[in-house]
Amino acid sequence: MKNLIKRNLFLSLAVISTLSACVEAPEFPSTPKIALNNLIFKEVGSNSDPDSLIVFVDFEDGDGDLGLEPSEILPPYNQKNYFNNKSGQLINFSTDIVSVADLIVFSNRSTIDTLPDFVGDAICLNWDDNPEIEVITRLPDGSDSTFQLQDTVYFQFNPRHHNFLIDFFIERGGEFELFDWRLEIDCSTDFNGRFPSLNEDNESRALEGTIKYGMTSVGFKSIFREDRLKLRMTVIDRSGKYSNTIETEPFRLSDID
Repeated sequence: MKNLIKRNLFLSLAVISTLSACVEAPEFPSTPKIALNNLIFKEVGSNSDPDSLIVFVDFEDGDGDLGLEPSEILPPYNQKNYFNNKSGQLINFSTDIVSVADLIVFSNRSTIDTLPDFVGDAICLNWDDNPEIEVITRLPDGSDSTFQLQDTVYFQFNPRHHNFLIDFFIERGGEFELFDWRLEIDCSTDFNGRFPSLNEDNESRALEGTIKYGMTSVGFKSIFREDRLKLRMTVIDRSGKYSNTIETEPFRLSDID
């Protein structure tokens, strides 16, 4: 069952509906503001076809600085942050000349005692043993050489890789606890995602509308059954400003349609 869930958990494409001002532009802060509109669950009833959990979130944004395209993977929208082991600063592989000695790797645990061991949650959340990193290094003759790094490297997930952050909470023992998909199911599983640009002409202007954000999985019913859940959501604009955080009321999948 666990393997079946792993293979079928994925994020669906977000569907966007926006309304821009036509006559009198509304005045909103440049920090996005969101509010829950609706929550629905569509059960397919098949073991192979995924069910859908969909949230509708109303938004307001004063400068329309919302949306990321799938191709935007360079900093500050990269997936993982890596750090210089001397300065502790983030490394930008698209601009920095980096040698292997600059990276925090597992062997640095002998000198950096705050690094986690390669066990438990840290294997998923902090250590990358197959990093997709091309290191540019300066050769003695002044030229640059690029090679694929092969090492176990320390990293932190970059929240700005996504612009729609969503957390699942499950009731256990009368208290709601975070259900971390990466740790509970598979390290590659995550329902944070992106919605595309809401501002077609890229000019600063107020926008308001509704984001329809769909998540699909064959595992929703088998994992949660009749457990009570809550969802917590935040939106991030292109400049890194976080919206307010909103939560659903507690619900069971069988209670919503």
